[in-house]
Amino acid sequence: MLLAGPGRPGVGFRAEVIALVDSATGLVGKGVWTDEHGDQVFSDIKGEGTKEKNHIMGTILGGTGRYAGAEGTYEFSWQFVIEAEDGSIQGRAVGLKGRVKVGQAKGGGSRQ
Repeated sequence: MLLAGPGRPGVGFRAEVIALVDSATGLVGKGVWTDEHGDQVFSDIKGEGTKEKNHIMGTILGGTGRYAGAEGTYEFSWQFVIEAEDGSIQGRAVGLKGRVKVGQAKGGGSRQ
């Protein structure tokens, strides 16, 4: 995942999610974003999660390295691109926006 804008917490992240999705209750899961230095951000995600209704919301729960103690929220819509035979899905986040407050132990501050 590549981020744009002056307030981004990092240039690029590998984003991985394990989620359960059904048409009655939607999507719940856990996500981890790993930056170019190996530091990670952890989050809970929830949302509608179906092809027709795909608004996803995340709550940042902390992280490692420079993201230790981080907190915040984010949201996006998901566009499915490829579903592999093993069940993994690759896709694209559209309209990603959010806020993160980096932990005070590593210098603190807020970023958008």
